[in-house]
Amino acid sequence: MRILTNTTSPYARIARIALGEKGFDLGGTRIVNPWTDDEDMLRLNPSSRVPTLELDSGLPITESLLIVAWLERKVPQPSLLDGDLDRIVSRSGLAMGVIDAMANIMTGVMQMDPNFGETRVGLKRRRTIVNGFRKLEADPPPYTGGVPDLSVITTVVALDYLRLRFKDAPWVEPLPKLDALRDKVAARPAFASTLPYV
Repeated sequence: MRILTNTTSPYARIARIALGEKGFDLGGTRIVNPWTDDEDMLRLNPSSRVPTLELDSGLPITESLLIVAWLERKVPQPSLLDGDLDRIVSRSGLAMGVIDAMANIMTGVMQMDPNFGETRVGLKRRRTIVNGFRKLEADPPPYTGGVPDLSVITTVVALDYLRLRFKDAPWVEPLPKLDALRDKVAARPAFASTLPYV
């Protein structure tokens, strides 16, 4: 089994952290550029998106949350959904919305217009980021040790992506509770080995 990823994708990082927390060896990771027509990537995933997980059978599994769902069935323990399921899924959805908005801005800036973040659509995405982080900061996912649940994973991935891509943006607000949450899991191998970088 191997996972095709890149060094910045928050979606790929969610899948990689989930795999690591479930005990899978991430040694088979292959870094690809999804913006190029990588033949291996296109063979497995015509949409050329990361993450793409190739099973030993050659069958591809794509999309971060589908990979997590597959993992939860294949390796039920440790579960990434243990605890108050409604709150875990609700917080995870909030974090994913923030991730989507940030990724949308970055795609627009890198592929269409360097000023995309200031367009009508970009400003709407920025509002989603600010308001989403405000809600997560007001009610952060709890973490007391051990394997983190999906809401912790998605929230920390969102925060690290914010710090990577928007660290100097004047609209980014202080997030001390989320920073504290991140600090609690930062040394876990699945988090430390997947830190995003440009």
